[in-house]
Amino acid sequence: MTAPSPGVDPRWAPPNPNTPPIHRPHPVAYLLAIVGPVLVVLALVAPLAVVAALNHWRPPGAGTDPANGRSGAREGAPGLGDADYPAAGNGGYDVGRYEIHISWDPTTESMRSRTTITARATQALVSFYLDLALTTDRVVVDGEPAAFDQHGPTNLEVTPAQPIANGAPFEVTVDYSGKPADVRSGDFPGWWAAKSEWTAAGQPESAAWWYPSNDHPSDPALMDVSIRVPAGLQAISVGRLESRDSAQEPDFDTWHWVARQPMATYLNFMTIGRYEIREGVDDGLPYVYAVTEALSTADRAKAFATLMTSRTRVRTLEAMFGPYPFTELGGVVPSHDLWFDGLETQTRPIYVAKSLLDDDYASELVTHELAHMWFGNNVTVRQWNDIFNNEAYASWAAWEYAARTGGPPAQSSFQRSFDRWADRPRFWRITMINPTRDHLFDAVYERGPMTLQALRNVVGDAAFLALSRSWAQDPGSRSLEEWMTRAQSVTPVDLGPFFQAWIYAPTAPARTRANGFA
Repeated sequence: MTAPSPGVDPRWAPPNPNTPPIHRPHPVAYLLAIVGPVLVVLALVAPLAVVAALNHWRPPGAGTDPANGRSGAREGAPGLGDADYPAAGNGGYDVGRYEIHISWDPTTESMRSRTTITARATQALVSFYLDLALTTDRVVVDGEPAAFDQHGPTNLEVTPAQPIANGAPFEVTVDYSGKPADVRSGDFPGWWAAKSEWTAAGQPESAAWWYPSNDHPSDPALMDVSIRVPAGLQAISVGRLESRDSAQEPDFDTWHWVARQPMATYLNFMTIGRYEIREGVDDGLPYVYAVTEALSTADRAKAFATLMTSRTRVRTLEAMFGPYPFTELGGVVPSHDLWFDGLETQTRPIYVAKSLLDDDYASELVTHELAHMWFGNNVTVRQWNDIFNNEAYASWAAWEYAARTGGPPAQSSFQRSFDRWADRPRFWRITMINPTRDHLFDAVYERGPMTLQALRNVVGDAAFLALSRSWAQDPGSRSLEEWMTRAQSVTPVDLGPFFQAWIYAPTAPARTRANGFA
């Protein structure tokens, strides 16, 4: 995601100067406090001893589920115990696939829909939860009607007719209905309506506005999305466009989209409205680009011209991070004035029109969102406080892309950014190990890429790019601690002090060679 500008810098939203950061010590901080002196002694014996110590790090949170590595509350209960969003997601199962059928009525701005979820139990389940904020009308589990109850705005408890055995596959179908615009949940909106256009998209939450799910990035799954709309409207989602009218109704079109690689629930989206659509194949990658007809003809042409540079940008990013991890490419420009400038919805990022049309910003914005296909999408966060893994790399990728296409070197971007923030203590209070819920989407856009460029300076280009490629090409849900362990494995240099300065410390790093300053 690219956060918006409040009139300071179009690349990010700086922290509210009137809101002091809340310091909740990260579990690994306790570990470092205990074993830090030991690591120093070991480092004096052999730098590689640090690697062994780092290999004992674990993702934050107690009670890790060995089947999927996610941490949190007891299995079968609502919430996974995420450090910042403890109620997000649910325990007791892993989802393999969502089959989502939306029937949209633009006159009432409501939907009557059905979603079928294929999952596997990670513990014996008498009941389990799904995240859904609309009205549940009926639930069926493995072909039998199931009891259900709504607890709070998004917690749907399902009690199947028969308990589900540990390790058993199961299928749950939920019929539901309602008006997404009426949903009030979370820190940020997940539903947008304007100018006869409707969009479900947002980070860290948006799925509950339109489909039931295990709504946490640690449980990626395949997506199959069908959206029924009155003829004349377009309905756009993720993956490949299989058909424009799968139901063959005279007055309605059903748009069918299929994603062939798993994705986190927030990376799925839908938008309905009147769009100009361009599709084709570019260097082997099928693409679909869509721009709202609410824009002028000239602005639509300009937006398409920028969107269609995506394949060229991907080629440069592939040289940095390895093969593009997905089978489709695209982009969407709705009419909404979203709270973010761009969102890395999988295979088809969403861009705010005014940001995409900004000549001084568009290149950075599109590169940032495309870099997320590797960092944030192919590799997802374990918990939301691992956001560094997503945004640091996407922001650094924009620096390096500029350097490789005639712009300033990434080192110049690093120095300019550090000079800007070096004497602002409040900025540095937001650490990368624990930015807190209030600051997930601000300081990381600057401190994150600075950290990566500084690491590059310490370990060298070859080791840094090898680290980045190996991380990006290994799909899954992983933590910042795991990234630090991977980083330490590519160099004999003791990175403990470096991580302390750039990841943990609530103060600006000293301008030393060990901290990546030339």
